[in-house]
Amino acid sequence: MGPVRSVLLLLAMAACACGVWAQDPCVECHAAQELEETEEFHLRQWRNSAHAAAGVSCANCHGGNTSTFVKLRAHKGVLNSAHRDSPTNHWNLPQTCGRCHDAEYRALQQSAHFALLERRVHAAPTCRTCHGSVAAQSLGVEGGLQARCNRCHGPGADHEVVGFPGEEGQEALARGGRNLARLRSLGRQRSEVSRGVLRLRNPAQRHEAADALYAINAHWDEAIEAGHAFHWGDWESALDAMESAIGELRSAMEAGGDH
Repeated sequence: MGPVRSVLLLLAMAACACGVWAQDPCVECHAAQELEETEEFHLRQWRNSAHAAAGVSCANCHGGNTSTFVKLRAHKGVLNSAHRDSPTNHWNLPQTCGRCHDAEYRALQQSAHFALLERRVHAAPTCRTCHGSVAAQSLGVEGGLQARCNRCHGPGADHEVVGFPGEEGQEALARGGRNLARLRSLGRQRSEVSRGVLRLRNPAQRHEAADALYAINAHWDEAIEAGHAFHWGDWESALDAMESAIGELRSAMEAGGDH
């Protein structure tokens, strides 16, 4: 995700926090029906998601016609996820998500996971495996990544298909978990320095700080892409660079003393 889209998503999430929800005709119509428990949970997941905050409609992923409330017309072109041509079919989902998350999709294509998808291995993970279907959540800080990985690679998994990583593999998964926790921490720091840049009154200092912030956002994108490619070393290098850039920007703003 580029710097501009990152900012737009943050703004959308801020609007969501203030109670400004994106309106979706699909949700409005389905919510007015007598719903099964699973469908009600499905809608609730969407309402609480970053997708809802960013104005991503059900139709963006599932297809359909949002200009009408006539059922047959509204559902025209919508295919069940089990259908091989559905955008949300297991094998098609990464490409569907990649329409918006293009950098992450390109990074995923470099991974062993994507190689499994191309070979049509049943156990091959997709975006849904790690992020959920509708909620589209990031993995948790404390052990979230390793817990998800262990579903396929840990004790009790189908070792014949995906292999059991053993002690060395478990350390690799733990390393990924540490990277994720560090990414979350640096993400919060990035938000803090971003707010600090907006408060600068000196035009020259604000201009220099904005350039530094652009570099920080570039390192953030690099870290996100490396994580989705499961390249732990590249991920750590991007995090190191981001941490250094944040520290330098903080020092420069403190030295300038113009807030």
